[in-house]
Amino acid sequence: MDMISIERLDAVAIVRYDRGGKANALNLAAIDALTDAAHQLARDDRIHAVVLTGTPDVFSAGIDLKDPGLWGHDDPMATQRALARGETLCRAWSEMPQLTIAAIDGPAVGGGAVLALACDWRVLGANASVRLPEVRLGMPLAWGGLPRLASLAGPARAKLALFTDMRLDPATALQWGLADALAPAGEALRAALELAREAAACPALALRLTKRAIDAQFDASHQAHAQTDQFLLCHMLSIDRSRSGVPA
Repeated sequence: MDMISIERLDAVAIVRYDRGGKANALNLAAIDALTDAAHQLARDDRIHAVVLTGTPDVFSAGIDLKDPGLWGHDDPMATQRALARGETLCRAWSEMPQLTIAAIDGPAVGGGAVLALACDWRVLGANASVRLPEVRLGMPLAWGGLPRLASLAGPARAKLALFTDMRLDPATALQWGLADALAPAGEALRAALELAREAAACPALALRLTKRAIDAQFDASHQAHAQTDQFLLCHMLSIDRSRSGVPA
């Protein structure tokens, strides 16, 4: 089964990510496939808006910590290159010229939430939640998620989400600026499509130039590589400590 499908509805495209289990966690194959989808659609001048969604039960449980493609390397440099592809994924979605919307039903956790933050808007169904457990697990938020989170929610709320491992319900996410619209359970995609069609009614060139101008004022993702490298180093340190019996 293909993990990624692309459906074109006039000037709107829907990208569905369904790994067929594993809580839609992002393994290396999924990261590459979602990156390829973003690059493919970015070249399609007929598409003015793109909706990214997962399954009706889960958007994504985040990075797959058991994927040998990401972690099964004896060479730390190979692991670093693999992890950096997640950073490439989020940059590909954030830099798409079209308006992008994440339609979230079910949990969006860790790297899955960071991918959603890379989109322009987020629509949460009533069964959705956002959770960023990285710091509590001993790793900083990577893939450009830290500046995007702080930019949307503000520094104090970003720290609250990260340091207390909060599970943000849709109402809280909306209040914090991490959601832009809410929908009934199972209706996030429908609501996102309505917004996408509204945006797609704008002349394409004006939409793209305006999006690029706004993003240029707030883009802090140039530090994304440092966060990804810190994520890797902290992960390696936690493994070494567990092997030696030293408390984390």
